[in-house]
Amino acid sequence: MATDWRTAFATLLLALAGCSSQPTGEPGMADLDIVARNADHALVQLRPGQDIEDLARIFYGHPGEAWQVREVNAPGRGRSGQLVAVPLRPVNPSSVYFNGYRTVPILCYHQFTAADRASHQLELSAAAFEEQIRYLLDNDFVILSFADVEDILREGRPIPEKSAVISIDDGYRSVYDVAWPILKKYRVPTTLFIYTDFIGAPAALTWEQIDEMAASGLIEIESHGKSHASLSRLAGEPAGAAYGARVAAEISGANAAFRRHTGAEPRYLSYPYGNSSDTAARIAREEGMLLAATVTRGDNTVYADPYLLHRTMIYDSHDLAQFRKLLRVFREKNLQ
Repeated sequence: MATDWRTAFATLLLALAGCSSQPTGEPGMADLDIVARNADHALVQLRPGQDIEDLARIFYGHPGEAWQVREVNAPGRGRSGQLVAVPLRPVNPSSVYFNGYRTVPILCYHQFTAADRASHQLELSAAAFEEQIRYLLDNDFVILSFADVEDILREGRPIPEKSAVISIDDGYRSVYDVAWPILKKYRVPTTLFIYTDFIGAPAALTWEQIDEMAASGLIEIESHGKSHASLSRLAGEPAGAAYGARVAAEISGANAAFRRHTGAEPRYLSYPYGNSSDTAARIAREEGMLLAATVTRGDNTVYADPYLLHRTMIYDSHDLAQFRKLLRVFREKNLQ
């Protein structure tokens, strides 16, 4: 699970001062031989059986962050008895290297089924969804929330070596019935984008189910607009004030529904159908959205436009081999 850098480093410094709150029975700072530290690094002597993944798990909350440790140590360093430097500040926040740059794939799901086979392209069986989640976890992907993506774009947090974002659009009841037990089982952060006019319909989630998922701390509940109308100009719709007013009503109307039912406003938006425009992006920003996402495939880098994030649609036709190909975490490019 992804850990916010500010929280992680604050916890780290407290732990090094002897105030760790690590749960009993789990590896923590007390299990490390910290030889020295300064504001930038801790020097750790590895005990028998410890490795760099253990350091990443203890310092950063996830073994997939081990790249941070490897990048400041000589190749091959990390065996029992060796001294290993652990960075206490983010390594390479630009996420740009001599041979290319890191990217964050944002995956977009819609509906799920408990049946063995899906009934249409936008529906995924429970077995297929769980297989994809297990693939990410078994291969040390750091699963990020949209709040983590915001930190990457606005706070100088580096992109992990391997990361992905799970997002789900619309707010179908199958999210609660099928996907939620899997996400809860594996403790996977997920961003759910709902269009508020749909909530409470026979095929949709209820606000009570939404509250339950949000209370777990795993699920971010965010905006997919009010009625699922496209936020780009409709056929025959003139540009100008009327179009802008319609877009504003879609976003502000959803915000009002969030306030009524949850007591808070959403921070992130996914454009219905992935359709956007300069006007829609501007109004999203004016209405308080901090990020907005399309369903256009592409790279999400540290310098991505926060109001035109790329997402990759996941279809029933994607087998695991195809799913793996969608997880591009590095774009090779000669930057020398």
